[in-house]
Amino acid sequence: MTGPLFSAIIATYNQAAFVGRAIQSALDQRLPGDAGVEVIVVDDGSTDATPHVTATFQQHITCIRQPNRREGAARNTGAAQARGTYFAFLDSDDYWLPGKLAGDLTRFDRPDQPALVYSRGRNVDPSDRVIGERHLDHSEGDVFWRLAREAFMPMSTVAVRTEAFRACGGFVEDPHLSGTADWELWLRLAARWPVGFVDQTATCIRVHDRNMSADPRYMERAMLSGVRYALRDPVVARRARGRERFIRACMYVTIALNAYANGR
Repeated sequence: MTGPLFSAIIATYNQAAFVGRAIQSALDQRLPGDAGVEVIVVDDGSTDATPHVTATFQQHITCIRQPNRREGAARNTGAAQARGTYFAFLDSDDYWLPGKLAGDLTRFDRPDQPALVYSRGRNVDPSDRVIGERHLDHSEGDVFWRLAREAFMPMSTVAVRTEAFRACGGFVEDPHLSGTADWELWLRLAARWPVGFVDQTATCIRVHDRNMSADPRYMERAMLSGVRYALRDPVVARRARGRERFIRACMYVTIALNAYANGR
């Protein structure tokens, strides 16, 4: 039996209020020719009602529960069980709009064969009210230096070719990288393969008081840890040789802008 084309991987921790919307948005994705989408939810040790919410979808998803190990480890757990040709990662407080994965597939199929694609997103509040568009960079191809300057690909907008994800070893599982493990992996991928952009608004990104990005000091530690890990990768290190201080300086600019945006 042919496996699924996409694996939608949702890592969650204490997001009972939002995880149901995320799961349903993944289940609602449709692909050409009725190609399959499997939905894998990894409950990273939730202590709220998240397990009760995920249980209502048990006939339609694979749900894995594990002790709390933070986002990178939870996503890797899902990826280890996934069978899709492509992985799409969805934060459990975000959700996709119809056509998200179909748009990703169209871009993956173009001749440049990108390892990673990303699309537009919009910000919504806890009540799903649109509060702004995400003005993402539209860079394609070799985006290594553009990505080194700014983390412009939110997790839930990205899909990755499975073979590239596995070749790079997946997410770093250091809890100090929570909030930036995605950027660190995207940088490793972009150092090796082309990246594609899908020009459609396909993801709603939830803005609420529990977003990690709302804590500038936490994000400073996470971003600098992400830089250290990225520069340990031999391909990243080779491409960044002589400009390591520039990458760190760009992260400090991002940290300052994030602090300003959060009134710090």
